[in-house]
Amino acid sequence: MSLFPFLKSSSKRVTINPSGASFTVKPGQSILEAGLAAGYAMPHSCTVGTCGTCKCKLQQGRIRELSNFAYILNGQDLKDGVILTCQAALRSDVTLIIPDFEIKKLTPPEDFDGQIVAIEDLTHDTKRVRIKLDRPIHFDAGQYVQIHHEAIYGARSYSFAMAPKDAGCGEIDLFIRHVPGGEFTGMLFDGKLDQGTVKVHGPAGNFWLREGLGPIVCVAGGSGLAPIVSLLEQAAKSSQGRPCVMFFGARTREDLYCLDRINEIEKSWDSPFKFIPVLSNEPEDSDWTGMRGFVNSAIESAASQYLSGETQVYVCGPPPMIDAVSETVGALGVTANNIHADKFLDASHGLSRHN
Repeated sequence: MSLFPFLKSSSKRVTINPSGASFTVKPGQSILEAGLAAGYAMPHSCTVGTCGTCKCKLQQGRIRELSNFAYILNGQDLKDGVILTCQAALRSDVTLIIPDFEIKKLTPPEDFDGQIVAIEDLTHDTKRVRIKLDRPIHFDAGQYVQIHHEAIYGARSYSFAMAPKDAGCGEIDLFIRHVPGGEFTGMLFDGKLDQGTVKVHGPAGNFWLREGLGPIVCVAGGSGLAPIVSLLEQAAKSSQGRPCVMFFGARTREDLYCLDRINEIEKSWDSPFKFIPVLSNEPEDSDWTGMRGFVNSAIESAASQYLSGETQVYVCGPPPMIDAVSETVGALGVTANNIHADKFLDASHGLSRHN
């Protein structure tokens, strides 16, 4: 028997109000890690304490900061007891307040061995990468995996660019955009990862198609097309009865890709489906007759009739685009709980996500 039993680490429990969800946190785990391992759709994006997506209020109990919250949270947040679940370990059982927490049991993440078996150019700076896994992976359309290569510190996160299969997927497709300064994408685009082996952890993420009766508006920018295509291809397999408008924001026509798959989604959709590409930097003297400018302005002019409190908006891409789209659709009547975003953060944001 230990002479100092009070020093022994033990598991603690988290309860989330008002949903009532509860799960155990083991010694050495963050709250976010434990919640994801339990299969809960914990709000998060970067997992490294930078984006702030996982912040919530500590209602009761004591936590230990794994990194200083003050780097992300402002003074009022700290006074109000706001914490980051990805950077919080437990000193006691705790109760958290996460108002819009959704009780949806997801597939808990696992570790896989993978080998890159195919790389295809989609645009000048985006590739489709296929990875063969040591066993099938199950996931929800819209989720992502973390990729680790032994030559690079930390993991990189990329969304599934495919719909899930009932029996799981033994191979996964990812859309990966070259990020200046990104270690992983630098090696990939230099041809140093051809047929390379990687570690894969997943699935992760709380981006999936929610049930509803109102219209669906999807907005993708760059490689943010991956989770949107995954989500819509899966949804097209079943009856939706909901109109859908899909926007794809790109710089020029050369940056548009995956158009054949989008066309197949449109053919399979059982209600009105409209695809609207929007180009922000297409030469003025080109013969492009489609929409120009920023995608949030295009939404306001081309889809305002679809926007209401019942509309669900799914937006994936760089943070400035997501912020602009969220502000635009919110002003046009879409409620905050119906705006679902997946921010594609990269090396320019100081993160190891999507770079």
